Amino acid sequence: MAMFGLKKSKPSEGSELVLAYLEDAQRVRATIFAVDPKGREIPASLVVVTEERVTLGVQGRVMAEKGEPIELLFYLDGLRLKATGRLQELKTGTLVMELPTAITLAERRKKPRARLNQREGATAIALTGLFDGIGLTGAIDNISEGGMCLKVGRAMNVKTQGPMHMGPNLLSKGEVFMVIKLNKLPKCPLIEVGGVAAHVVSEGNGLSVGITFESGKESILAPVKTMVTGRSGSLPTSVPPKARRQPPKAEPAEPAIELAAARPAPKKEPDPAPAPPPAPPPAAAPEPKPTAPAPEAASPQPEAVNRGSALYRMKKRTRGVLLAMPEGPDREALEGFLAADGYGKVRVAATLTELLDELDEVQLVFVDDGVAELQGLALASLLQQRLDGQETPVVLAEASVDAELVLGAQQVGVAQVLVKPYALDAEFLQMIEGHLGIA
Repeated sequence: MAMFGLKKSKPSEGSELVLAYLEDAQRVRATIFAVDPKGREIPASLVVVTEERVTLGVQGRVMAEKGEPIELLFYLDGLRLKATGRLQELKTGTLVMELPTAITLAERRKKPRARLNQREGATAIALTGLFDGIGLTGAIDNISEGGMCLKVGRAMNVKTQGPMHMGPNLLSKGEVFMVIKLNKLPKCPLIEVGGVAAHVVSEGNGLSVGITFESGKESILAPVKTMVTGRSGSLPTSVPPKARRQPPKAEPAEPAIELAAARPAPKKEPDPAPAPPPAPPPAAAPEPKPTAPAPEAASPQPEAVNRGSALYRMKKRTRGVLLAMPEGPDREALEGFLAADGYGKVRVAATLTELLDELDEVQLVFVDDGVAELQGLALASLLQQRLDGQETPVVLAEASVDAELVLGAQQVGVAQVLVKPYALDAEFLQMIEGHLGIA
């Protein structure tokens, strides 16, 4: 992520190129911001990208009216890119805009930059003062001869050595760092230099600070220049071409259809059907034989049922269900309904903080209206990001369901979409049991 310098470039026209970049940004969950007409950057996530519109989940208030331009600012393939489209719809936590017609390079750097892998262990310590002020430590995300981007791991008060809250107000743009120590840069010695905060971004995964190195230190930063030159080429002057990934995605769907067609073929074989006709003649003789073992087979069945029902009840008591719903009669009714059916760990959340605190303790998340900060598909998208790698299904209930919502739910990874109002009946319980694996 570039955090320094200024760069302008000509736009690259073509909706196919825009779709290719936005679809790729959605696939890799790239850092993205929605910039309203007043210039405010609101953290966002791509929910649905189609050939007509783009749907985003936004984590803040967007000050814009329908028809006004919204700028998307995102980082992909080591580039800082922007695209502009008209606002079509704005709801709490969700923004819908038309598909931009062009993408533009929005680089602020003036010199080539190298991105570093965290495994390389390159870190930095930045101090605004030697005896007082703020101290930052963290991993170097990328670096050039002119500056770097620091992923802050810890912020502290230099005087008291106590930790400080890592929010966007920790530093201000233009704040001076008296000392910056660059450690473990590949093929570079320990480097000490001064600098200035060029950009401060608070993201979901922490705080990023862009720092511009002080001028006149070319000799000290010569090893950095050599390292960067060996890793990166010249700065691009236009948006590089990119192909859409849709054709490869369509290929695996075709064999799936063939397999589905092949399965019924063996089932249609009626060979065992003609076998029963010769069976009736001998069946007359052994008629008394099945009558004797019949009571013996009947006796173990109730025992198996009892064992199964005990295990069934135990699973219900130990499975956790989290209801992301606002306070009200609907939540109370659903909570009571599940508790009456034997579920012993029914949790509720009305705010995002409550939701994230309970997330690790449950095996199913049910989203109906969502929480105060995020609702609907935007909340489901955030949950899937937090649950990445975990097998916790998310069920989404919506009053209005259309093709765009279903497509977005599939892309996000929602397990099932329910249409409101839904009935609290046996079918609803079967759905819950199915997602919990206790059906």
